[in-house]
Amino acid sequence: MRTPFICLAGIAATASLHAAELTKDQTDFFEKKVRPILAENCYKCHSTESGKSKGGLLLDTREATLKGGENGPAVKPGDLAKSLLITAVNYKDKDLQMPPKGDKLSDAQIAALTEWVKMGAPDPRIGAATGGKLSGLTDKARQHWAYKPVVKPAIPAVKNRAWCITPVDAFVLQKIEEKGMAPSPLADKETLLRRATYDLTGLPPSPTEVADFLKDQTPNAFVKVVDRLLASPSYGERWGRFWLDTARYADTTGDRNTNDNKDYRFPYAWTYRDYVIRSFNDDKPYDRFIVEQLAADKLTDLKSPADLAALGFLTVGQRIGSENDIINDRIDVVSKGFLGLTVACARCHDHMFDPIPTKDYYALHGIFASVVEPKDKPVIVQVNNKALINEFSQKVAVLEQQDRDLYYKMVDDLNWNFRQKASDYILAAYYGRGNAPEDQQKKSVDLRTSEKLDGPLARHLETRLRKGDSVFLPFKRFVDGGDSMKAIAASVAANKDKKINPLVAAAFHDMTPNNLEEVVDIYAKLFASVDGKGKEFVKAATAAKGKDDKITGFDAAEMELLSEPFGVSLAATLDTNTLRNETNTWPLLIRNRSTWLFAKVNELQLTSGGNDVRAMVVNDLPTPKDSNVFIRGQADVKGPVVPRHFLEILSGGKPTSFKQGSGRYELAQAIASTKNPLTARVIVNRVWMHHFGEGFVRTPDDLGTQSEAPTHPELLDYLSSYFMEQGWSLKKLHKLIMLSKVYQESSYTVPAYENIDPFNRLLWRANVRKLEFEAVRDSLLVFSGRLDSTLGGQPVNLADEPYTYRRSVYGYIDRGNLPEVMAHFDFSNPDMPNSKRASTVVPQQALFLMNSPMSIDVARRIIARPEVVNSRDNLNRIFNIYRIMFQRAPKPTEIQMGLEFVGKEMKEEPQVLAAAKEITERATKSVAESEKNSMKGMGRNEAVRTISNVGDYVERKPLTPWETYAQTLLLSNEAAYVN
Repeated sequence: MRTPFICLAGIAATASLHAAELTKDQTDFFEKKVRPILAENCYKCHSTESGKSKGGLLLDTREATLKGGENGPAVKPGDLAKSLLITAVNYKDKDLQMPPKGDKLSDAQIAALTEWVKMGAPDPRIGAATGGKLSGLTDKARQHWAYKPVVKPAIPAVKNRAWCITPVDAFVLQKIEEKGMAPSPLADKETLLRRATYDLTGLPPSPTEVADFLKDQTPNAFVKVVDRLLASPSYGERWGRFWLDTARYADTTGDRNTNDNKDYRFPYAWTYRDYVIRSFNDDKPYDRFIVEQLAADKLTDLKSPADLAALGFLTVGQRIGSENDIINDRIDVVSKGFLGLTVACARCHDHMFDPIPTKDYYALHGIFASVVEPKDKPVIVQVNNKALINEFSQKVAVLEQQDRDLYYKMVDDLNWNFRQKASDYILAAYYGRGNAPEDQQKKSVDLRTSEKLDGPLARHLETRLRKGDSVFLPFKRFVDGGDSMKAIAASVAANKDKKINPLVAAAFHDMTPNNLEEVVDIYAKLFASVDGKGKEFVKAATAAKGKDDKITGFDAAEMELLSEPFGVSLAATLDTNTLRNETNTWPLLIRNRSTWLFAKVNELQLTSGGNDVRAMVVNDLPTPKDSNVFIRGQADVKGPVVPRHFLEILSGGKPTSFKQGSGRYELAQAIASTKNPLTARVIVNRVWMHHFGEGFVRTPDDLGTQSEAPTHPELLDYLSSYFMEQGWSLKKLHKLIMLSKVYQESSYTVPAYENIDPFNRLLWRANVRKLEFEAVRDSLLVFSGRLDSTLGGQPVNLADEPYTYRRSVYGYIDRGNLPEVMAHFDFSNPDMPNSKRASTVVPQQALFLMNSPMSIDVARRIIARPEVVNSRDNLNRIFNIYRIMFQRAPKPTEIQMGLEFVGKEMKEEPQVLAAAKEITERATKSVAESEKNSMKGMGRNEAVRTISNVGDYVERKPLTPWETYAQTLLLSNEAAYVN
């Protein structure tokens, strides 16, 4: 959870947050995480529309939720203990359980509700629930500026025409002059080069690049700099990372299972990351970039199979929740990412603010419900190294065999257990079904207890009985009734439609059961009759290693009986994916009885160089399907069917139904159209934001009616028109912006202007901007001279030692366990599209630079660089350190401070070294003693860790005075900001 939520918890403990007070993140959290849970699980019994308010409780409005029912308030903001909703969903009180009848919410759903109450239960639902139109569908909302066509405006006239180099300048200067102000002077060349280099590459300029730019006095010197930077491979790494924030990129699902049963890693997500970087470096037209990410598999002119990885845009999202939650995630990333609209807010109701009816949401729902991720992902790069291939194959084979052995042992034990007490298990499962009367539910519990039945096995059998496969179809017919039991038995024995297992049908020949218990006895005798063959059958299935192998000595009917209630598959069919999918149908408590190695196979695919590289794609279903509207988001309460189509507000009011497969390609064309008023505006706004610190609109993922008006609407439309006219070229857009005087201004401030425009929304000066995590870390590597400039490849670990020298964009992103250092430096939340990161200053950032081994190593390496080592004197050494770290010459006062600092450190160095020696000797002695007396109960390893915490001197020599000086400069604001 992002910190803005947590910060509000104390405030919300006494009063809930009104819709008008909610932040965008809070509203998004409620709409994406909370409302769907309430709609799907609660509204059927507690809503105005359902006409039910069991226990006097309604949950479909904020006011009703806070008021509660007969037992008191359902939610007390900020107080979990007094929120009956939390008590009920956790099943803490046997008399207060929601939903009832054993349909407990998932752990993820309970966690979402818990977090919601903790943060103060922010709730945008105001007033009574209604089925009519909401404010978002009004004509006023439809007239919002962002829904109007992009029209290229004329370049405005200004007083100081000489100041304007590009049209950008005229649009900005016009507003500055209207306020009686003037722009700040231009930045000096060193500042401008540093700004441009960080903006386009995320790296500092080298001392040589600074020197070359200072020497170049030609009028187009800066033009050459911009062209060089745009041509650098580092450009794609920098701007590709911005897009990955929008695409909520991660290398994991976010649902990590500590038992290794869940496939929580995406072994090939990095191929999407590499596709994005490559696309930016190639200056792929943005409209083409959109189409490939939605429908690359539909294109016949892909330049390379590697471009299929573009579909990772749809597939690298989190996988927590139901299929409808995954579809919602895809709708959210498409609408926010390309259109700057919060379409996902229309999942349960018409959008409250924007003209997006629920039908529009389910039109898109049908598109993504009509796609599937294929079991076998397409190969985009083949490995040719036989040694690596063999090593990978052998390691996978060992792990898969261990999983198969575990699988066969479990199904053998479980099925044997079932056959020994088949009648008890079947009755317990039948009595314990979800809709059974209370007296039968009690019978089920008593039976499981008295006969010592395996509870999870019985619950799994409930599922088998409901499905009514060829073995249990007769049982289902007896339960459903409709005819006399004698007539049903005769029908089963006749088996005219051949849908029943022949041995089961034969068992009912000449049988006339009088009640369900006698039917169960017939089943029990049948399972007992084949029990002697169980071990032999499992052994034969284990031995079937070839794809064409068959089990001899068993007919199909016997194998079906011996595969109840847990299927027994042939070993040849049980690769990791199949085995994982099969065991995922088992009850969690059974699945977790053993440690599976699925995740280790997954990890091998992620890290090995011996497996073919594959793309995370989607394919259309053979028969695409339109979706029903889910009334209030409830999947089991169906409304009208909605044809697949684009948003009504962006389709001239009459959207055309999509007919080509799922409709993804048609959707992509509609989004990437020059007639679409949002697409160009959205990406231009983001590009401007990354160059100036804020966009024309400060909410880059929401240009809807809740957003502020653009600061420079005419300039936004001018740049959007230019962008489309220039073939949707991002590099041409960068160049136009960066060659303007506006971009090249200094951050010099005028106090009077600060009173007029304190937030610099008129851009009369340059904004001082904080570097994000990747730029800070990559800069450290550049300073050390160790940056690995290799492009692309599998992800690397950024958090642990020994630390990698790869650029941060290649870091492994675990959305379920984001490293602390990344969170401290405001890394983007990968759970959702997030084109604008928070920017905070917290102690942990400075502590990292003070204490991390990486920071200490960088300080040492800066001082070890040849230009520093070979400095002719201390003055020259300070100059060289400043050129490395700040890309400029030091000021006189900085020189004086540096010389004084180093001089003082040198005087203290003998004492520091003596202290270090003493600590090291004491540590060594204590560790030795710990081997004799375990340091008063401590083990040796614990003793070493304890003593190491005394200081960083153990096994690390202290920093020299010059190294301490370098580390001190790393802590300065200038190292973390661009002026």
